[in-house]
Amino acid sequence: MSRNRHHDPELQHARGSGLRGIDFAWLLDQDVPGRLSAWPAATGFDLILRDVVLFGRGGRFEFARNLRDPGAERVVAYTLLARDAAGSPLDVVAWHPKTTRVATWLGQAGLLGAEYPCPATADDPLLIYPDPAAWMADGRRGVVVVDERLGRADLLLAGSIRAGDIDHGTKLKAMLSKVRLPSILVPAATVPMAAA
Repeated sequence: MSRNRHHDPELQHARGSGLRGIDFAWLLDQDVPGRLSAWPAATGFDLILRDVVLFGRGGRFEFARNLRDPGAERVVAYTLLARDAAGSPLDVVAWHPKTTRVATWLGQAGLLGAEYPCPATADDPLLIYPDPAAWMADGRRGVVVVDERLGRADLLLAGSIRAGDIDHGTKLKAMLSKVRLPSILVPAATVPMAAA
C-alpha cells in the first residue's frame, strides 16, 4: 500500500528535531524516566521529538514547514507518533505542555498508546491518563485521549477504565456520555391507527 509522502505520519514525525537538555530536564521534573525520554532502541518506543506547529480548530495542528502564511502563530511542541492497535503509523500528535494543548495532524488518532492494548476487564482496567506527561511517567502503559470523538468509540468498548483522579474521571464520564444516538424511524404502515 503506497501512501502520499506528504501525508505519511512516520515521515513527517521523523522530520522533527531531537530533544534538547532543557526538554530532558523538564520531562524528568514531570517524573518521566530518562530512558523513556531518550528512547533507546531497547525500549521499543517511538521517539518524542520537537517541532514547530500551528494549532488549529477541531483538535488539529499543522507543521509550520507546510505553511505559507508568515503571520500564523507558530509554537514549539513535542510530537509523538500515534499508532493503531496493530502498530501501524496512524497520525502525529502534537503536545504543548505550557498550554496543555494536544492535537492530531491528520485527525485519524483518537488515542495515544493504542498499540499497547490491555484487556480492560473489571480486574484489569484500561488505564487512561489526562496528558502525555502522566502517560510517559507511568511507562506508556494505557492511553491518552487525543481526540474525544475518535477515542470515545474505543473507550466505550473497554470492559472497565481507570482515570488518573476524580476530576479526570468526571471529565471522562462527561466525554463518554456524549454518545449521539441515531434517529429511529418506524414505517407508517406499521403504526396502529387510533380509533376515531
